[in-house]
Amino acid sequence: MKRSILLITSALVLHFMCFPEKTDVNGRDTKVVKGIVFHDLSGSGSYDPESDKPLKGIAVSNGREVTVTDRYGKYKLPLRDNSAIFVIKPRNWTVLLDKRKLHRFYYMHSTTGTSGNDYRGLPPTGPLTGPVNFPLYPSDEPDSFKVLVFGDTQPRNEQEIYYLCYDALSELWGVDAAFGVTLGDVVFDNLDLFDHLTESIATVGIPWRYVLGNHDIDFSGNSNHDARGAWYRTFGPSYYSFSYGPAHFIVLDNIRWIVEENRSYYMTGLGEDQMEFLRNEFGRVDRDQLVVLLVHIPWTGSTAWQIESEQQEFYDLLAGHPKSVSLVAHTHRHYHHLIGREEGFPGDVPHHMVSVGTVGGAWWSGAPDEYGIPHSMMPDGTPTSYTFLHIYGNDWKMSWRASRRPAGFQMHIAAPDVIEAQQHVSVTVKANIFNALPLAEVEVRIGEGEWLRMVRTSKHDPVRLAVEEREKELGEVPWRNLGRSSVSEHIWFVETEVLLDPGVYPIEIRAADDWWEYEGRRLLHVK
Repeated sequence: MKRSILLITSALVLHFMCFPEKTDVNGRDTKVVKGIVFHDLSGSGSYDPESDKPLKGIAVSNGREVTVTDRYGKYKLPLRDNSAIFVIKPRNWTVLLDKRKLHRFYYMHSTTGTSGNDYRGLPPTGPLTGPVNFPLYPSDEPDSFKVLVFGDTQPRNEQEIYYLCYDALSELWGVDAAFGVTLGDVVFDNLDLFDHLTESIATVGIPWRYVLGNHDIDFSGNSNHDARGAWYRTFGPSYYSFSYGPAHFIVLDNIRWIVEENRSYYMTGLGEDQMEFLRNEFGRVDRDQLVVLLVHIPWTGSTAWQIESEQQEFYDLLAGHPKSVSLVAHTHRHYHHLIGREEGFPGDVPHHMVSVGTVGGAWWSGAPDEYGIPHSMMPDGTPTSYTFLHIYGNDWKMSWRASRRPAGFQMHIAAPDVIEAQQHVSVTVKANIFNALPLAEVEVRIGEGEWLRMVRTSKHDPVRLAVEEREKELGEVPWRNLGRSSVSEHIWFVETEVLLDPGVYPIEIRAADDWWEYEGRRLLHVK
């Protein structure tokens, strides 16, 4: 029988204690943290040995080591300062949620606190005074389900939160998804917006998870930990894992904040603690289980790994789990990339990485529509949008949806509006099919002519270029200017010669890949 999930408003705070176990070779005390993972039959959130049931075989981590509970539900792990202790949610169990639909499955340990200078961080926890216990609650999790995925929401201010609410959130209330996730850059440097943004997204009505992005850290922090103080206070650990249904999800933090004498900056990488956590997680997850990695910065491209040896070990770990996919954001473009041997990936099957287009589009820029919402078309021509990850056992696929557009809107087509009649005219048709896989088969037909194969190319989207040019011609405007276009990875084109009588003719596009079929249509006028 299902039990209702308790709602709490702060991080999991029970009774904690650190236990000196022994001394190391230098005579220093080494400490461990202990606790129990239990079925909270009493519904109190605290362990009651009279009514609650300890759970065996549940994984718990300190951000490096991963252990499992014994038959008494007990675990023991090394304890380090400025670390998170968290339960790794197993299938068919769930954890506490707060009023903002945030999962509370952790204890953040920082004896003196961690914070930058600009934003309120994690307050001091002081010494632990008892065991760290984790309540779990039964939850039916099917073999097939959906996850709602946002790329960067990234509001700079309250106004841009309102844009998000009108552009996407209002149409997602009551959505049929197991949970949602935002893949980093939750905000745009203004960490005071965390609370308002998470409260707004909570209105969708499903549990939500957040990934740390490079704009979600306090740039006044004097260390990698201090820069995350506000994140730790709001969301808890910046990397962890959990299972849902048949899939295992690993949330990663690939932002490293570097403070040197004369400058501070971020670079891309995971760090030794997180790499050790990954080694342990991949070591215990079945090879044939679907593993979904959730991270902000892509594994490839100009902002990818800056520690080459770390990247290769990561690829080696991934290669041992061919049923895996990475969902990333950061680029403000939507594309599929198969990481193969030419990029150092040693697996027999390339690793599929999806750069998820952003729900905030091109940083909430561009001319506003009649409702005052910037169109914010992304540099590759993708509109503001969100995606759904569909999971079926150990298989998956992804669907794409433009905000405030019908579900059938999956492409835009660039072609002449008008041509001359009764003479041979060369016509170029380009289709930007936003979510099509790279090997999609795409064809076009003009009027009653033959279906012609279109060829995929990496080019700028002519529709996006035209929007950019029109807005430049306006000169000074009261809205945020649209940035420059970038190459799109999902353009298909054909150049053909036509001879048509006067009239109006449809240009039809049909496309199919391993997941979906897509259709698009526009009109050609012949005069």
